[in-house]
Amino acid sequence: MGTVEESLKCPICQDFFTEPVSLQCSHNFCLSCIRTVWEPDDSSLSPLFCPECQILLPSDLTLEINSDLQTKVKDFTTYRRAGAEQQSNATTASSTIRCDHCIEMPLVAVKTCLTCDASLCQAHAQLHQLRSALREHTVVDAIEDPLSLKCREHRDELKLFCLEDKVAVCCLCVLVGAHKHHKAAQLQEASADFKVRI
Repeated sequence: MGTVEESLKCPICQDFFTEPVSLQCSHNFCLSCIRTVWEPDDSSLSPLFCPECQILLPSDLTLEINSDLQTKVKDFTTYRRAGAEQQSNATTASSTIRCDHCIEMPLVAVKTCLTCDASLCQAHAQLHQLRSALREHTVVDAIEDPLSLKCREHRDELKLFCLEDKVAVCCLCVLVGAHKHHKAAQLQEASADFKVRI
């Protein structure tokens, strides 16, 4: 399965869809690309085939613009453009962190998913939050080394705070590790309590 970016590109020209059309087999192409592929035959009686799966298509096929796909392409390229502008304006150390999901030109990462160990540009960060399966992931501002916020022993997210040893720990540390049977609190709650005391 490809990335979101790949799903928004025409398999013929390898660029983002322009005037995308969907064939009956569910494959998508730029209108101009599919016409170019079918044009050399010059015969209206020639059978039409999908360039991807080679399924036979009706010769009287009417190509209609897939407006949903066109909107997705427009939204994604807008997010990419916003990320590119952010990249050109970035001057902090985080500007060297690049998106792990951008293929051709990795943009500056603005977020890091600790669950996936992936740095994300603005566009991919928003897509990450839109997918229901990824909504529960822990996403923070971009950091150079996502492993620095993970347990060294278990490589799991540091979500708890050991009240006895006064250190951030993962769930496995409390269940089976060095902090087994220690009292622990949610890291955010412990952090808030600590700030109140100061």
